[in-house]
Amino acid sequence: MRDVEKNKEQLINELAKLRQQVTELKKFEIKQQEVEKNLRETEEKYRTLLENIPAAYYRTDREGNMRLINPPGAELLGYNSPEEIIGKNLAKDLYYLPEDRKIFIEELNKRKGKVENYEATLKRKDGTPVIVSTSSHYYYDKEGNIAGVEGIFVDITERKEAEKLQQVLYHISRAANSPISLDQLYSTIHQELSSIIDTTNFYIALREEKEGQIYFPYNVDSSKPFHLPRSINHPSLIAEVVRTGKPLLVTREIIQKEKTLEKFKAWFGNSCRQVWLGVPLKIEDKTMGTIVLQSYTNPDLYSEKDIQLLEFVSSQVAIALERKIREEELKKLAYYDVLTGAYNRGVSLELLQRQMNLSKRNKSLLLLAYIDLDNLKDINDKFGHKEGDQVLIQVVKLFKSTLREVDIICRLGGDEFLLIFPETSPAEAPLIQERLSNNLEKLNQELVKPYSIDFSIGFSYYNPAHPLSLDKLIHLADQSMYMHKEKKRKN
Repeated sequence: MRDVEKNKEQLINELAKLRQQVTELKKFEIKQQEVEKNLRETEEKYRTLLENIPAAYYRTDREGNMRLINPPGAELLGYNSPEEIIGKNLAKDLYYLPEDRKIFIEELNKRKGKVENYEATLKRKDGTPVIVSTSSHYYYDKEGNIAGVEGIFVDITERKEAEKLQQVLYHISRAANSPISLDQLYSTIHQELSSIIDTTNFYIALREEKEGQIYFPYNVDSSKPFHLPRSINHPSLIAEVVRTGKPLLVTREIIQKEKTLEKFKAWFGNSCRQVWLGVPLKIEDKTMGTIVLQSYTNPDLYSEKDIQLLEFVSSQVAIALERKIREEELKKLAYYDVLTGAYNRGVSLELLQRQMNLSKRNKSLLLLAYIDLDNLKDINDKFGHKEGDQVLIQVVKLFKSTLREVDIICRLGGDEFLLIFPETSPAEAPLIQERLSNNLEKLNQELVKPYSIDFSIGFSYYNPAHPLSLDKLIHLADQSMYMHKEKKRKN
């Protein structure tokens, strides 16, 4: 009986334990469900956070293969979804220059596995570059080994482009305020713009108000080596931009569809160009010329965005060019004879003294020629001073075409000129005189005037071993010239 009661009591205890275990299991199940629910909610929050943070989040394995990227990251790189990027290798597929990935890892190791605001250039799906700033670090596995790299990157392309643009404008402005020539400024503008836009075929056209023409002081073109001046009314896109002061982007497709461009079809169609972009150079409301870019191979090379870029730049370029043009005009007034372009009297004497000093320092000979036009007064009296001015212009052109680049042409005033020949001995004087006389004869034949241009010439020379003063050197050349004049008069 006692055994029965004992077994009954054991069964009750065991049953109670079972009930307790069931209760514990139910509590555990409820707790597990809560944990799972919390985990799902946490994952959902994490996923929502990952998808909605403005920066791009990524994670790679040790080899740089993409293991995770959020939708903003995929969008930034030009992909439709993160799934398109998963598995791609950063160096091979996503860095614009694959070797830059190696440099990034070296920097990561140098900074103990963590970098902040590191700039890199990645590659979009269409192959175009995108500049990003990344803050990244190594992440580790359970054993403490490097498992890969994770971090965020932010698109800073527009900021970097703005910085580059400001740098370009600064360099152009600095060049305009430096002592470089106008030709050097053109080259600087071309070089600087090449860092923000394709300038393989680039030229600058400027407007000449008095003559009503457009001329081309700077031209780098793979197809056409130079452009001849043309009228502002010429049926060309260049003239249209100058006339209207508005930019133009033209392709073969556009010119066929746009009725307003019909008059340019022949001009555009007769060339092999695929795209043409012209932007006016304006100072306030005045159009002084245009910047032109074109391509003979890629019709998609330029876009509306490039028009906006060049319009912003062109105003600064116009100011720089205007400044340098005015500066050179003032320099010409100070150094050059306005009519002929030869050096004026004041500069001539300074240049002669400088060449004499150089001759003394180098122990070299210096030849000087004094020239006087024989019949300029008669031409002025019979045909007018305007005709006489043309004679002076033609004579200087004759000098320039006959002499070397190092030789110096000076107009002392009226009908008198000095020609300075550095490192030239007096033995070469007869040859120089002969060349000038032969070319003068050809000039008279070409001009077909009711008069002949003629001049008398005399030489002197500077010898460092027996130096002369500047006045004495000119006086001797002047005497020699009068001897030549008298000889011709007697003959």
